[in-house]
Amino acid sequence: MWIFIRDNLAPIAFLAMLIIVLMIIQKGYVVLDKYFLYFPSDELTLTPVDVGLMYENVYLTTADGVELHGWFIPGETETVLILFHGNAGNISDRLDYLNLMHTHLGVSIFIFDYRGYGLSQGSPSESGLYLDAEAAVEFIRDKVGSEEGPQNLLLFGRSLGSALALKMASKYVVDGVILEAPFTSTMALAKTHYPYVPEFLVKLFIRARYESDTVAGTLNSPLMVIHGTNDSIVPIEMGEKIYDLADVKKSFYSVEGADHNNTYVIAGENYFKNIRDAVQGFMENP
Repeated sequence: MWIFIRDNLAPIAFLAMLIIVLMIIQKGYVVLDKYFLYFPSDELTLTPVDVGLMYENVYLTTADGVELHGWFIPGETETVLILFHGNAGNISDRLDYLNLMHTHLGVSIFIFDYRGYGLSQGSPSESGLYLDAEAAVEFIRDKVGSEEGPQNLLLFGRSLGSALALKMASKYVVDGVILEAPFTSTMALAKTHYPYVPEFLVKLFIRARYESDTVAGTLNSPLMVIHGTNDSIVPIEMGEKIYDLADVKKSFYSVEGADHNNTYVIAGENYFKNIRDAVQGFMENP
């Protein structure tokens, strides 16, 4: 009798062990997302004043109650650009670039840290970062615009930030969106860097998807895509695919010889000229 019960309990014991393993994996999702996707720093090393920019410290609260920190830098025009940064560091690591953008474009710029970055509270996740992006757009609409938003609102996202900018551009009415080094999805990016790892394992251990390839086709705003031809992190083919999927007024600017983080260094003045031309095109009738 005991042997009968023991033999019949074996599948149940195996199932219980499997459930425990899957629960451990489930707990590990967030951990691996943090290790593979998000590399935040909580120390602000500089402020805009250090590069000669006047600014306003901004604190805003997301729909799920997380407090975020950012900087609003006023410009010379009525155009406001929201800058969605990449997956590493914090807003203080973008000050040189921020200063150049402000100088060359003359627009007001709002840059903020996602949850878990800089002075922002919380921990990063895909759903959380989308809420952060929504809070940023809503803040700008309330601050410098009417119910319809600011007179000219642009979204600029690079690398990880491209997924957020694209998602927001599909949800809100904006005058244009600029994506630098956009990727199609987390799964596609993982396959590029780890081609020998089975896809089902990647899906088990990485929760975030950031499926920009499914969002690009819903875009209603003019689009500019910027990509370095030698990008070793996000292949230029991904930027080209996002560009191809978007059925809007659009332009593609490839920076010859540039890697993932040095497009504006390699291209110099031409980088900012191309952005100025694209922005001017956004404001013209399609």
